[in-house]
Amino acid sequence: MTTSERPARRFAASAFPEIQGVRLVPPGTAATLVNLSATGVLVECEDRLLPDAALTVEFAGTFRPASIEGRVIRCEVIGIATNGSMRYRIGLAFSAKIALPGDAPVKTDARAAASAAPPPAPAGGATVAPPILRNRW
Repeated sequence: MTTSERPARRFAASAFPEIQGVRLVPPGTAATLVNLSATGVLVECEDRLLPDAALTVEFAGTFRPASIEGRVIRCEVIGIATNGSMRYRIGLAFSAKIALPGDAPVKTDARAAASAAPPPAPAGGATVAPPILRNRW
């Protein structure tokens, strides 16, 4: 897996005190931020949104970008209020990657790279059989 194929790191809502609220447009629904990554967001709200629906995520507060276009990836019921209304958790993928603090590529030094390298081959050309792994479930 290359660096570009790795899933984006997710940050909990508490990592973004500059986000005072989230609105999904259309339909203009207020939502609660659950987590945020450079490629998408997970929110909770009272409106059911269909997968693949295009919308704009608007962030209230000083967070930048203030809004970004995206698509609904998933929508699932997470609870029912006492008045019978449903609450949904919605996963949205952004149409473009955004920059987040702490999302920079990790730099490694030569010692760390050497410790992650596979061990050298045995002397004399002998091959070592890998251990047999068995699922005991």
